[in-house]
Amino acid sequence: MANANGYADFARFVEQAAAAQALAWRSMERVADLHLQAIEGHARAATGLMADAMLAPDADALRAVLARGEHLQREGVERAATAAGDIMDVAVATATSLGAMVGRPARA
Repeated sequence: MANANGYADFARFVEQAAAAQALAWRSMERVADLHLQAIEGHARAATGLMADAMLAPDADALRAVLARGEHLQREGVERAATAAGDIMDVAVATATSLGAMVGRPARA
């Protein structure tokens, strides 16, 4: 099966495909980690706020907790924006690496 799809060596083609797939999987794993870190930050902030709200002894304390919630919301948006930027960086690095792997196939 020499010269399959323009590749002089089919084994080389398979190796390149496997390397590209491994790179894609590593990138997907990194993206999933970034998502989970952002979700974990959101969950921590929300549970802490809810715990403080349930333990508020009076209305003034509850107002202070709710005011802090506004600040936590801004932090959540910043955390999401940072995660999106990091995910974009992973996507660009992956595309660059995949582009470097792709080259003109060796001709027989």
